[in-house]
Amino acid sequence: MRVRNTLVPAVFLTVAALVTTACGQKPGVAELGIGPGGQYYGDNSAGVGADGVPLDPAAAGPDGVAGQPAANVPGAGGTAGGGSAGGGSTGGGGGGTRPGGGGGATPGGGGPGDRTGVTDTTIKIGVHAPVTGAAAFPQQSFQSGVGVWANHINSKGGIHGRKIEIVFRDDRFDPNSARGVCKELAQQQKVFLLIGAGGSDQIDACARYATSVNTPYLSAGVHETRPNLGSLNALRTFYAMSLTYEEQVPLLVNVAKTDLAGKKVAVIVADNDSLNNFYAKVDGAIKQAIGANVVLSRRIPKKTDVDAPAIATQICNSGAQAVLWNASPSGLINVSKSMTCSVQFFGPGNTNGLNIVATGGCPNVGNALFFSSFPGLDKIGQMDPEFDPAYRRKTGAAPDDIGIALWGAEKLIGSMLQAAGKDLSREKFLATLASGKRFDTGVYPGVQWSGSDHFGGTAMHLLRADCGARQYRTQRLNVAP
Repeated sequence: MRVRNTLVPAVFLTVAALVTTACGQKPGVAELGIGPGGQYYGDNSAGVGADGVPLDPAAAGPDGVAGQPAANVPGAGGTAGGGSAGGGSTGGGGGGTRPGGGGGATPGGGGPGDRTGVTDTTIKIGVHAPVTGAAAFPQQSFQSGVGVWANHINSKGGIHGRKIEIVFRDDRFDPNSARGVCKELAQQQKVFLLIGAGGSDQIDACARYATSVNTPYLSAGVHETRPNLGSLNALRTFYAMSLTYEEQVPLLVNVAKTDLAGKKVAVIVADNDSLNNFYAKVDGAIKQAIGANVVLSRRIPKKTDVDAPAIATQICNSGAQAVLWNASPSGLINVSKSMTCSVQFFGPGNTNGLNIVATGGCPNVGNALFFSSFPGLDKIGQMDPEFDPAYRRKTGAAPDDIGIALWGAEKLIGSMLQAAGKDLSREKFLATLASGKRFDTGVYPGVQWSGSDHFGGTAMHLLRADCGARQYRTQRLNVAP
């Protein structure tokens, strides 16, 4: 599947991730292609690995998904092999400052460099996101928003004269499927880089696989580490493009102490093991900050369609007036609609701050405060005046917040490709990211990495649910830890 003249959709948006199951699963979107101008077309791909077998991300293997000996984990202190579908190089091991291992050394190596996915006229990029499964997102918003910035910049000559080809795969909100589609994108489609558009467990599975085949992988900042697998920061080719959940803990504590001062708080976090470290940190930090005002702290199932009433009852019985929530938007809506008491939700970014959550969850999510990589519709005009007219030119309609997310993501990725220069290779691209250069395009907060720190976020925007308008408004911009 080939896409021309369209730049990266939904990077790390987690935007693609997790809209409500109440909104319905979209038929006929198991795999989407993006044609010229951003139109979609589909096929019936199985959405699994190149060998046709969905691989369990908990299974041991040399691809870094799980169970690797420490010596073979890229960035863990030894040499990280970098053979890719189109050539490769090696990258050195860790020594970083993050718990769980530092990032690998700045990629370099012999030979002409790995130019898989790059021609004189094109750059091929692979993107995976949950279109179907337990967390399908609104297809029409994605169709309208993808490629708006790409059309805008391509009308000015593209990136160093190259157009962008995008191959998009539905990961079905499942890490088995996600790893399979990333394997297919890397080995069969031979993309230049991979982007995880949403879902912590899917991002984790693909990030570990991508490093094993020397493929750059960028996503939203999600969790930092997983039990028995170690830190994502130790992965040589992985770069997070917003603050991780753990890095947002000080922001959440500040919300509890200021915006929600004096309120009794319940801490609710999904029970997938990727959130174990976040839960330990936020639970300890909130209890230290507000003490006895933490009246409930628990993990909940990743899918809450059955358990929502019981969770809602426990929250109400605890006397909580506010709920720190880090679980899926579908869970947020299911639980909030089952509650017999009124609470104010708050939590880390990105997906619970989407307008579709306000639309589906109001009035139960009224005044919810969630962090986000992108601002609301109320602020984008002053932050980037080019967005609205570009969106209307492409779609003939007024923009939505998913359009903002896509615009900001595409623009940020474009700045990285621009900075890497015309003589583009994977090694040069990764070296550009690790150089310490700050990328700041005025929509997403700036990002800045080093060779030892691959968590590049610097700030988040804070959004508040306005149930009168059924959308999120921008409460504060560029809130730093």
